Amino acid sequence: MTSAVAVLTWRNLRKVSRNPMIVFSSLIQPVVFLVLFSAVFRSIEQTPGFPPGTSYVDYLVPAILITSIGTSSVQAGVGVAVDLNTGIIDRFRSMPIRAEAVLVARSLWDVIRGMGQTLMLVFVAAVFLGFQFHSSLLGVLGVFAVVALFGWALSWLYIAVGTTTRNVETTQMAGFIITFPFMFASTAFVPSSSLPGWLEAFTTVNPLSQAVDASRALALGGPAAAEVIESLVASAALALAGTMLALFACCRASR
Repeated sequence: MTSAVAVLTWRNLRKVSRNPMIVFSSLIQPVVFLVLFSAVFRSIEQTPGFPPGTSYVDYLVPAILITSIGTSSVQAGVGVAVDLNTGIIDRFRSMPIRAEAVLVARSLWDVIRGMGQTLMLVFVAAVFLGFQFHSSLLGVLGVFAVVALFGWALSWLYIAVGTTTRNVETTQMAGFIITFPFMFASTAFVPSSSLPGWLEAFTTVNPLSQAVDASRALALGGPAAAEVIESLVASAALALAGTMLALFACCRASR
């Protein structure tokens, strides 16, 4: 299965390389969000509850890394839905390739693409907006690990949607419905203490908030053990639920 996953992951890479517009759009959107939010919400620095001595750019970038990989992860489900509709999955079934290998390869490619996007965002933020990490090398690597794991977990959730619905439009709509409410009802852009009470309670169980809090704590160099553990547990739960649903839908379709 390992060799099949490697070959199929390379296939996804070559497929995307033939359509550079997809790569460009997935890279430019988070950069636009970063520039706009860093300008619009900069006054948040003056509100109570904002970490003292921290610039809003340093506060925002770890959150943008999480939200951008969250919104782009929907492409994993879209890619699976496209493959199901074009018949390539049926062709794979006539070969000695397990159906799970196709899904695993898609999730791995999504992580690779997402980490490329993450590196570019950090570069742009550092060069043009003055962003800097306030932690050790281990903390910086921890930020990238949290981002990668969260993106991988979400990709499985969207793969489950794409495998179940087999419809590109439905998968894209599900991505919008799932991602944006969780993104804006989170600690990504403002401290939770500035939110209404009922919304602040929701942010404590929001997996996106937990990933944002973990990446932010690691990037700013503060205590991060509790936040990282919560994020790992939430991401693992999302990945497990998405994997089970995707494999169930895939097995049902092959009967």
